[in-house]
Amino acid sequence: SILAQALAAYAQQAGRGRTKFRPSSKRPARPHGMAFFRAASLAVLAVGALADLKRKEGDVPQRGGPGGGARGPGEGGPGEGGPGWGRPGQKPREPDEMGFLTSAERTLALEWTPTTRTVAEALEITFPKQAGWPNACFREAGCTALRDSMQQRKVALWVERDLLAGPDPFGASGGQVLVPQPTANDTGDQLDEGHYAVYSRRQVCFIVAKSLLGAGTVGYDNGLARILNTTVPHCGTPSPGVARPEGYEPSALTGEFGMTLWALLSACAADPTLRAGGQGPSIIVAKASRRPEVDTVRMAASTAPLAGANLSACRYNDGDAGPVEAEGLRPILPLECRPPTVGAPGRDFMTGGGVQRVYGQAIQDISAKFLGGYVFGNACGLGGGQDERLMTYFPEIFALTFFLSEDAEHPQLREPAWVIGARMIAIGLDGTARFDHRLEIDDALPMESDLATVVVGGHVLKVSQSTPFLAFMSENQGFLDEGSYWEGGRDFKDMQDNMFLARQNRHPLQREVDPDIWYSFMYQVRAWYAAVAVTSYHPDLHEGLRRVVRSLGTGPFLAGLWFGDSQLGFLTVWIGHAIAARTWGRGEDSLPVQYYIYADFTENPGNQCFVHAGDSCRECLARCAASPLPTSAFWLPDYAFMGPGANQSCVVDSQQYCGQKGFQDVVAAYKDRTALELWQDVERVLGAANATAIPTAQVFDELLAATA
Repeated sequence: SILAQALAAYAQQAGRGRTKFRPSSKRPARPHGMAFFRAASLAVLAVGALADLKRKEGDVPQRGGPGGGARGPGEGGPGEGGPGWGRPGQKPREPDEMGFLTSAERTLALEWTPTTRTVAEALEITFPKQAGWPNACFREAGCTALRDSMQQRKVALWVERDLLAGPDPFGASGGQVLVPQPTANDTGDQLDEGHYAVYSRRQVCFIVAKSLLGAGTVGYDNGLARILNTTVPHCGTPSPGVARPEGYEPSALTGEFGMTLWALLSACAADPTLRAGGQGPSIIVAKASRRPEVDTVRMAASTAPLAGANLSACRYNDGDAGPVEAEGLRPILPLECRPPTVGAPGRDFMTGGGVQRVYGQAIQDISAKFLGGYVFGNACGLGGGQDERLMTYFPEIFALTFFLSEDAEHPQLREPAWVIGARMIAIGLDGTARFDHRLEIDDALPMESDLATVVVGGHVLKVSQSTPFLAFMSENQGFLDEGSYWEGGRDFKDMQDNMFLARQNRHPLQREVDPDIWYSFMYQVRAWYAAVAVTSYHPDLHEGLRRVVRSLGTGPFLAGLWFGDSQLGFLTVWIGHAIAARTWGRGEDSLPVQYYIYADFTENPGNQCFVHAGDSCRECLARCAASPLPTSAFWLPDYAFMGPGANQSCVVDSQQYCGQKGFQDVVAAYKDRTALELWQDVERVLGAANATAIPTAQVFDELLAATA
């Protein structure tokens, strides 16, 4: 009778399936009922269906919208109760073995195209003759010796027999992979603003495996399949001494992207949470709502104390490295601020390492309009700026970033976006990228030890909290009109002269405050606020974000490869965060921000030195010039190189432009003021200057002189 009830329940669910997963109006509807009924004949699914009898008829995970959400049975709405739980006083229950979940109103259910290569063939493309295969020994999987390590044959068998031939992680949708369907036509990806999607760890591994084996999705030209099979002629190979299999051109599949995707599958094969077909923890992808009007942000700033930002600072490698102790700054843990050594990175907001990383410190990815930067068709792995390199170290984010878009030009997730539950698979990366080619698989990769329990849409989920990830951009890309140069409308010398001024914080366009100018300072403050405020995201996620994210680390926001003024970047972070932090809580419960300072950040190396005063600035610049980054650690356009031979990556011959005041002077002067007061003073000082003349002083000097 139990089996009969289970089969009846699954048959009823199968009937609902025809409308539960609604296809796009541009694509023909696909039958789901028969797939569900056939699946019901399997005992394992029948037992699962029996559990569904206890659920209310209205439990439809992918349904919901802003303010509503994908709620489970009998649970309170978003924001109720304590952190991560539903109703006040409700006893926590065991986490659901959830797979796909979304707040989107419509969901696409997609068939896979056939694979085009075997597991062995796919491995040979990325690791010819096994060259470069890591044999990772994951501690949380119980590995203590070489015999326990994830050797290539072991991983291949797991992918073939367990992941692809075992219980389908998308079995609840008849084996069809699910993606949210946006209602807007201009999102660039599959998520509307203010919505989210959730996949299980096993589902992400499954998507990756299918893609590595050449499968795509019928009627949906997903970016993951495309980037893995897009030829990039200039790409090198991680194993140049080994011949590639015939018929395969350089692509993400043959470079570091392919390597770290296989490293992810190696971790999945070892993962205790995925044994016996388990879905494992969840990974949440969430996009922010549309940015508010600047006046709305100003109003919030009027009552936001700057002290509420809980700002701390770390001098990572700038000549006097270590935690900054100064008036108005919150202390930063030595574990979060450790200088690098000669041969290895230290500890900053970008370093991984399951043993040492402080769980809950979020990484702020200074992205383009889309996560991952300009890698599609341009890169096979490590290279470019910060966001491109992070994609290599976060294969789960890489996979979902590209899988959740079919955009023709940039098939990538748009910003601002949180990714919660993804992990940094390797160690070697820091803000300088000096050591990132080590790309060592992290033996201490967390699998279970870092899991936190949250409620999303009424469902109790487990998510990794080791490396929360927030990607968003400053609103100044292209303000120097670099596009004219690339289109032939501007000569090299003119572009070079303008770039040198920008890298020295001396370009007048960096200081725009006119509201009619799209890259004005006010829009940078709004960009930070809109991306960081927890209220910018779906209400289903608020308590879970507050539970998992404990601080936010950032580097030279505004002043990376968009070449803004690093002093204005610091002011943007402090003002914008003071406003946004209050949406997370008040006082000690608000979200702290940790500002990291580098002599040689991977983007625009040397420019961040100007946030220091006098001798500290000059020492920082000298340090960059004395030990410049290797060419593998940065990218700059040709016209940005400085020095007599125009071949120096650092900001050189510029010590005379160091100011008398530094960020610590600004913090001391404004620590008891509101965000709006500092914001207004900055705009007043910048607005009083000649809009076309080359500035003669740094922003901090002008600000503090005018308000003395």
